Amino acid sequence: MKPKPSSGGSNLAQLTSLRFFAALYVLAYHSANIDGAPHLVASFVQNGYLGVSFFFLLSGFILTHSYVDKMSDWDDVRRFAVARFARIYPAYVLALVVALPLSSLPLDYPLASLATLGLVQAWGAPTTMLGFFWNPPGWTLSIEFFFYLMFPLLLPVLSRLTTGALWISLVALVLIFMVMCLPSLGPTGYLAFDWMKLVPLPLLRLPEFVTGIICALLFGAGAFNRFRSDLAAFVAMGFTVTTLVSTYTVTGGFAVIGFVALIATCAVNDGKTRRALSYKPLVLLGNASYALYILQIPVRKWIPVLFTGEWDWVGSLLYQPLLVIISVVVFILVEEPARRLLRGSIPERASPSIA
Repeated sequence: MKPKPSSGGSNLAQLTSLRFFAALYVLAYHSANIDGAPHLVASFVQNGYLGVSFFFLLSGFILTHSYVDKMSDWDDVRRFAVARFARIYPAYVLALVVALPLSSLPLDYPLASLATLGLVQAWGAPTTMLGFFWNPPGWTLSIEFFFYLMFPLLLPVLSRLTTGALWISLVALVLIFMVMCLPSLGPTGYLAFDWMKLVPLPLLRLPEFVTGIICALLFGAGAFNRFRSDLAAFVAMGFTVTTLVSTYTVTGGFAVIGFVALIATCAVNDGKTRRALSYKPLVLLGNASYALYILQIPVRKWIPVLFTGEWDWVGSLLYQPLLVIISVVVFILVEEPARRLLRGSIPERASPSIA
């Protein structure tokens, strides 16, 4: 039986909140001092790069939930493109502008700068460092941009699959993650096989986005309804945390299983988990998580300049809370106004609310 489309635009605030925790996890990976930390804590923080994999999965899920019945013709695709540009580009450019005064690289390498401005800096082989140019976290936005280009092609095909075929595809994709260790792969990241050097990085990371699409289609078909209980959500959280304290290379593959289970159980939950994750301040932090993620390196570089002249205990103390505050301010005063302005020409019927 073919899955029924989910109700695009219905509220999934609890998933928006999860984005905040994923962003904090990546932030800890980039900035936390784990010298002398207990082994399990150190392992957990060292696996923080896997938060990027969660973002890729969740992106496929949310976009599919919002657009599964709104991608039928060229006008729909155009509206989708404008909406996605309005969502990611203002904060992306803001981060580049904030980083510019403290780096001469953009002026020294104009072609790399153009690639970064065009969001294609990470489209090369996975062995190149070009993806880290100017603002290192931007490499994931370059991959995400590729996903956006693929989405109007993938969604109509995948939405025709039966529920059984979707389950088979989900299992196959998770096996691909585990064999190829894809969540561990970024610019200059771990390569499980030599032939992967020849494949553009966005194609190697595409299975994560496709997995998110498939999960959303299964969600729309009611395939996860049996996991509505808080117990299911707690088990998913427990499994995810257990994999994230592992020191094995295959951690990424197992973590993806936890991420899939976490997204699925939180999406269908109708108990205390949903109510806790739907708490408005937490949803606001989830909405601001993109600014937190993309501004983390520029803000880190500016703190010594503005406060102490060097990175010391004062900078370490100020960095994380200041970054969270800045991200909320940027979301409210920059992202949302720019988003409304850029989407102003889109007809109301094509304005699904996406996290």
